[in-house]
Amino acid sequence: MENLKVGENREKGIVDWSSYIGEVPESYDLGYDADEPNSFYAHILVNTTSGDDNAAIIQDQDSFCFDNFPNADIRVSLLAQGGGGTPVEIRIFGENQEVLYDLGAETKNVLSQIPGTKNVMDDWGPKLLKFVIDIDSSKAQKSGVTNEDIAVSLKTVLSGFKAGTYREEQDSLAILMRSGKFEELTLQDLENANVFVQSSGKPVPLSQVAEIVPQWGYAKIMHYDLARTITVTCYLQEGYTASEVTDRIKQWLDEQSPEWPTGFRYELGGDAENTQENMSAVIKYLPLSGCIILLLLIIQFNSMRKTFMVITTIPLGIIGVVVGLVVFNSYFGFMAFLGVISLAGIVINNAIVLIDRIDIEKTEFNKPPARPSPTPASNASAPFFLRPSPPPSA
Repeated sequence: MENLKVGENREKGIVDWSSYIGEVPESYDLGYDADEPNSFYAHILVNTTSGDDNAAIIQDQDSFCFDNFPNADIRVSLLAQGGGGTPVEIRIFGENQEVLYDLGAETKNVLSQIPGTKNVMDDWGPKLLKFVIDIDSSKAQKSGVTNEDIAVSLKTVLSGFKAGTYREEQDSLAILMRSGKFEELTLQDLENANVFVQSSGKPVPLSQVAEIVPQWGYAKIMHYDLARTITVTCYLQEGYTASEVTDRIKQWLDEQSPEWPTGFRYELGGDAENTQENMSAVIKYLPLSGCIILLLLIIQFNSMRKTFMVITTIPLGIIGVVVGLVVFNSYFGFMAFLGVISLAGIVINNAIVLIDRIDIEKTEFNKPPARPSPTPASNASAPFFLRPSPPPSA
């Protein structure tokens, strides 16, 4: 990106960067989630002049990548703090691969149309063109060719067959046997390749016993909890929350999932799953914590009346929570839930201090409870002979 001028003598922007092509770098951040090494994978780590400049740099790079590489899966983001993963995840479970892939594609299409989403993808990836060796069993049996003969011969031609090892001092080097022109191998060369028959020691043309059939296949077939699943994920644009997008896609999934074939289901991951797990862990001990707090209040005050007064002040804090969420257009997530619990503790503490101070004023200073004095309006409305006489002048 172009450096942005700041003042007269200083520029802000990208200072330097490190690139990793076809591999993943070593762990350099707690929130870094390394991907699998692939020939189509690249990782670029960028250093900027200041943290205040990151927002403009990310927006500029994200827009550039989206406009110039629309079919690529490019993620531009800050280093995660203490955690990784995508904010929105939908896992779809099922046994039939074709149906599962179609449901994942349909979910991706709907998710990409929801405002605020970007980098919508799935963990299976696009289909790849593969070549299937369709062996004619009858012809192979007549020629004495086995499936192992074909597999070994093709491996020798394509990637090389390990014939042994060569030891040089402390290093063991593999001895590979492969075709001399494997780097320039064509489909025609593969069809004309010979299969070495181990039983007779004679070569047999591959085209005589098998046929090479091109087929579109899956790059990866993923599983979750030992069940076949496809996970659809997406990132969020600035100004949108995971709760908003999750609510929209969940509404669509609830409408469509009853029409799915038997055995297919979905579950939510990402921030929704993390929030649910964290809140469940906290809610699990809330009853016990409440009982302990109630018992301590009773022991401290030795009065059910004062304990009841303290407990009744807790719901009053919800008023400020609701107003704050509405004003800042936020949602009630895990952090807001922790805030409510913390606020309840502050309210209880303030109530305890206030009641203790009232007891000190009554017992140590012998101050009577304050009584409301009659207002001037009530005195003026009373008859003249019932009005209190003014105090005598000194």
